[in-house]
Amino acid sequence: MISRRDLLGAAGAAAAALTLPLVRVPVLKAPPKFFTPAEFALLDELSELIIPADEQSGGARAAGVASYIDGRLAESLEADVKARWRSGLNAVNALSRELHGKAFLAGTPEQRVAVLTKMSAAEADPKTPVEKFFKDLKWWTVFGYYTTKIGIQDDQQYKGNVYQTGDYAGYDAT
Repeated sequence: MISRRDLLGAAGAAAAALTLPLVRVPVLKAPPKFFTPAEFALLDELSELIIPADEQSGGARAAGVASYIDGRLAESLEADVKARWRSGLNAVNALSRELHGKAFLAGTPEQRVAVLTKMSAAEADPKTPVEKFFKDLKWWTVFGYYTTKIGIQDDQQYKGNVYQTGDYAGYDAT
């Protein structure tokens, strides 16, 4: 039970705190729950290449897509799904080494795009493990991105359940 004196003291302290200048403290990102830090960095870069930031909205990195995928996989009970993601990321590095002689993240931006382009070339009918992984990667990146404020409101400019004016405002039943 809180006494009246304690309640008034806390209210006074809160009011006094409002007069202090705001100090921005950087938010520390939590470590990955499923992926290793190296795997997470690779996933983060791949998702950002799929949906990059532009003048209208932030990209997959700003939307936290890699964290979303990491969290979903950490909660997953399907060992084969987890194994596919790990082997898929390894396949990306293997393809990068095959094409450029170095791991994906060690490559230049142009080399990274070349690897992603090669991965996506057979998106309609993937045959190799890296092509199959690209299909999953793209689906989860798009799904994760468009379930965030950045994807819905900034990119798609969705305004929510509000009255829309203009040529397509709806039907007036009166």
